Amino acid sequence: MTRLEKSVLIPMLIGIIFLGACSNSLWDEVPSPITSFIEQYFPGSGVKEYTSTDTSYKVKINNGATLVFNSDYEWTMVDGNGVRLPEVLVYNQLPPALFSYLQGIEQQSAVYSMSRDASYYKLTMEDTVISYEISTGKITYPDGKTVDA
Repeated sequence: MTRLEKSVLIPMLIGIIFLGACSNSLWDEVPSPITSFIEQYFPGSGVKEYTSTDTSYKVKINNGATLVFNSDYEWTMVDGNGVRLPEVLVYNQLPPALFSYLQGIEQQSAVYSMSRDASYYKLTMEDTVISYEISTGKITYPDGKTVDA
């Protein structure tokens, strides 16, 4: 190896090691229930950004999705940021009646974002937004149309 090759290769290796160490430390800061969620639904993704408060955790993963969790590590928002969410995530995390409704209209793989609180789920689809009221099982569209799940 020539002196020039060494002078280029060594700084590159140091840079790669430094970058790897930074991303690992960020991953290590994220609570394990959240990293387990990421590993299950977004396998092979690393953490790009992570912030926390007393009541929530926000993680932006390398493939672009943004996740928000409450203080009990339950997701409150999953946003694909323009990319469809994995169907297995939609299947596992939505109430069965809501997922069955999506299957019935053949939209189970067309969810771009989903959020929830104690009383509803809100799904952002390619061309509409639907809200699912937990207590009644009703689905509401932006135009006011309501259907049973």
